[in-house]
Amino acid sequence: MRPSILTILATSLIVAAAPAAKGQRATAVAKLDVDQFRSGWYEIARYPARREKTCVSDGRVLYSLGDKKNTFQMVTSCQIKNGNWDWWDKDGKLDDKGSGRLRVRWLIWPLTKAYWVVAAAPDYSWMLVGTPNHRSLWVLSKTPQLSEELFGQAKAQAAAQGFDTAKLVPIKQQGPLEAQY
Repeated sequence: MRPSILTILATSLIVAAAPAAKGQRATAVAKLDVDQFRSGWYEIARYPARREKTCVSDGRVLYSLGDKKNTFQMVTSCQIKNGNWDWWDKDGKLDDKGSGRLRVRWLIWPLTKAYWVVAAAPDYSWMLVGTPNHRSLWVLSKTPQLSEELFGQAKAQAAAQGFDTAKLVPIKQQGPLEAQY
């Protein structure tokens, strides 16, 4: 008995939508354009994150180069209840070979976490930053909104890397990026 075309299509869709196989790792971009990376970014969507649990809108990330070779500073902020803002800063290390593999220091020197730029638009109008184990993902944009077409491209890239795009939470943007930095 041969399977019907409908059965084949349904099976293909289920396989394509399935979360990353256990042990599958994301791949960092081979060459990170540091001049485009070091910029202010709007959070368009992200996986739920404990650190950002109190955020209600206006997630922002600012990457700047550090004082030492291949280092960067990262300031993340968001609006919380009552119109107040929360922010936190971290420092990190860029990959010596120039790929999108980043290491971010959390508390003290030996405690670092891998974050990778897993995809970016050719013009860096958007970029995906996630963890190699698929536990975290951010869709970042240089503009407060991303068109449906560009957001679809970003989500397709995330899915191709094994990320579950159904877990993405949209982030409401209300004010200009410059108002915070």
